[in-house]
Amino acid sequence: MEDNQILTGEDTHVGKNGEEIQKQAQENAGKDGKFFTQEEVNSFVQSRIARLKAQASKEARMEYDQKLAELQAREMHLLVKEKLQERNMPKDLADVITCTDEADLDKKLNALQKIYGDKPKEEKPSGFLQIGADRGSGVAHYEDPVREAMGLKKR
Repeated sequence: MEDNQILTGEDTHVGKNGEEIQKQAQENAGKDGKFFTQEEVNSFVQSRIARLKAQASKEARMEYDQKLAELQAREMHLLVKEKLQERNMPKDLADVITCTDEADLDKKLNALQKIYGDKPKEEKPSGFLQIGADRGSGVAHYEDPVREAMGLKKR
């Protein structure tokens, strides 16, 4: 048999017969105040749990959407940098260009190339510059630009 339970403000009565519980509840109704059946208590608890689950689910979904948006923004920024590098365009443009997807990015980069042309990036010389290097005449000139600027004689 199933045990029925009635919760009062302070006491909990357990009985095997539903009629006994109802009689006790009617007798005590005037003395103690409100009584709740087990079904009512279960319904209160279930509704409370459902509200908490819905709230937790909503918060988790908002956090997930925020992280997803941040991840997509970082991926798009990297894609912009890669496309700029492929086209030999300055990477500094990656901070200026905003786009929604790859097709939008290609459209904007094509427009930039139409306006500014297909100029390759200026390559900065690397390595050492030899002073007094052979200037094509077959004879090496050893002019030191520092000595020349100071007005010193040649060696």
